[in-house]
Amino acid sequence: MDIRRALRAFGVAGVVLTCWAVGSGAPALAGQAGPERTGEAAAAAAAAPELQVSGNRLVTESGDTFRPLGVNRSGGEFGCVQGKEIFDGPVDQAAVDAMKTWHVNTVRVPLNEECWLGTEGVPAGGPGAAEYQQAVEDYANLLVANGINVILDLHWSRGEYTGPGAGCPDVAATCQKPMPDLQYAPEFWSQVATAFKGNDAVIFDLFNEPYPDAANNWSDATAAWTCLRDGGTCAGIGYEVAGMQTLVDAVRATGATNVIMTGGLEWTNNLSQWLDYRPDDPTGNLMASWHSYNFNGCVTTSCWDGTIGTVAAQVPVQIGETGQDTCAHDYIDQVMNWADAHGVGYTAWTWNPWGCTGGSVLIADWNGTPTSTYGEGFRDHLLTQNPGDGTDPDPGTAACRVAVGIQSWGTGLTETLSLTNTGTTAVNGWSLAFDLPEGQTITNGWNATYSPGSGHVTATHAAYNATLAPGATLSLGFQATHTGNAGAPTGFTLNGSPCTTS
Repeated sequence: MDIRRALRAFGVAGVVLTCWAVGSGAPALAGQAGPERTGEAAAAAAAAPELQVSGNRLVTESGDTFRPLGVNRSGGEFGCVQGKEIFDGPVDQAAVDAMKTWHVNTVRVPLNEECWLGTEGVPAGGPGAAEYQQAVEDYANLLVANGINVILDLHWSRGEYTGPGAGCPDVAATCQKPMPDLQYAPEFWSQVATAFKGNDAVIFDLFNEPYPDAANNWSDATAAWTCLRDGGTCAGIGYEVAGMQTLVDAVRATGATNVIMTGGLEWTNNLSQWLDYRPDDPTGNLMASWHSYNFNGCVTTSCWDGTIGTVAAQVPVQIGETGQDTCAHDYIDQVMNWADAHGVGYTAWTWNPWGCTGGSVLIADWNGTPTSTYGEGFRDHLLTQNPGDGTDPDPGTAACRVAVGIQSWGTGLTETLSLTNTGTTAVNGWSLAFDLPEGQTITNGWNATYSPGSGHVTATHAAYNATLAPGATLSLGFQATHTGNAGAPTGFTLNGSPCTTS
C-alpha cells in the first residue's frame, strides 16, 4: 500500500500519491527454514496446505474450501532500497508465533523487483541478490512450516514515471509504479516461480496496485484495461510495460503451477472489467486481486455486489489489502462481513508497529499487541473465522444451546437469543449462524454484528463479549421486519457446530 489519501472516486480525474518511506523496529532475519531450523513450534504444526482453483473457490489437496485470512507483512519492498535490513523487523519463529495468536492462516509479503534481481537500483552497501532471495525463501518456508500460506507480491518495480498518481520521480524501484516494467518484471517472476515451483502453498500476486488509467488521465478505460493485460507501449507511461499475460506466461514457462493473483484498475480497487480482460492461464489456477480502503472509489455494498460479487461468482477473489485511514475499524468491519458472506478472503494492511495515527497499522509491537481500535477490531473478527493455525480446537466439539424469544406486531418483530456454552471449555471468539424465515429482514441488533440481514445470517461477537465461558449465557438479539412469517430462526450453529434449541 502507498499513501493514497486522494485516491479518486469514480468520475473524478486526478490523484496525488506520496511515496511511503516507513518502517521501524529491531531488524532480524529468519534462519534457514528447513525442519532443523524452524523450532519446536514449527515442527509441531502441520504445514500449510497446497492450493488450487476449483470454480470460484480455492481448495486444498483434499478438496476442502480454503479462504486466505491474515495480514500483510511489509518491509521486503522498501528496506533493501532505504538502507534498512531486508524486512526491517523480526521474521523469526517468535514473530510467526505472534501472528498465530491471531489465527492468521495467510501472510502477504510485498517484494522489491530490483532487490531480488540485484540490479542497478539497489544502493551501494545494500543486500545482494543472493542475500535477498535467501531471506525471502527462508521467511516463506518458515511461514509454510508453521501452517501459514504465503502470498508473494511484486510491490515496487523499476520504471521512471512522473504522471498522475506518481509516488516518486525515481527510475529505480523506490515506490509504486503504474505498471510493471518489461525490462525486469518477467525475469523477476521467472526466478521467483523457479524458486517456489513445487510449493503450491505459495501464491503469486503479480503486481500490487496497477493504475494505467491514472497514467492516461482516465481518458480511455478500454486502453487502460488493454494495457493491464497486454502491456507494451501504454499512454502516459514512459517505459515499456509488462502486461499480466506476459507475467502469467513467465511463471508458467517454468512449470510452476502455483495459484496466481491479478488485479484490476484504480490501484486494483476497480474489477469492473476483470472478467473480460483476465489473462489466459493454461493451468486454470488464476484468481482476482482486489484492494479495498475507505478512501477508494468502490466503498459501498452496492458497488461490491455489482462488481466484485460478479467476479467472485466465477473465480476466487482475494482482498490482498484492506484498511482505513483512521485507527477505527468500522470500514473494515463492513468489508470483512461482506467478504465472509461471499466466500472472499482478505489480508489486512499491515503487521508492522508503525503507530496507527495514519491508520491501517495492526500492531503496537512485534509481540502482536493490537493497536486501538483498528488492530483490535481486525483481530477479534479474525478469531471468529477460525482459519486454523494448528492450535484451534475442533469446532465440531463445541457444545451450545440457544433459547429464542419473539415479540411481534404488525410487520415488525423483536427476537431475543440466549446463547449458552454447554461445553467444558471457553469459546474464544464466536460466530452464531442461523437461517431467518423467508421474508424476514434484520433492521438493527445488539451484542453482535449481523451479516447479511436476511437468509443465512452470521452473528459475530463484539470486542467486549468475545469469550464465552463454560456454562455462561449471553443475551443477544435483533429487530426485524417480516412479510407475514414471524417465526423463529432455525439451524443454529456456533463456530460451525450445531446447537440445540429451546
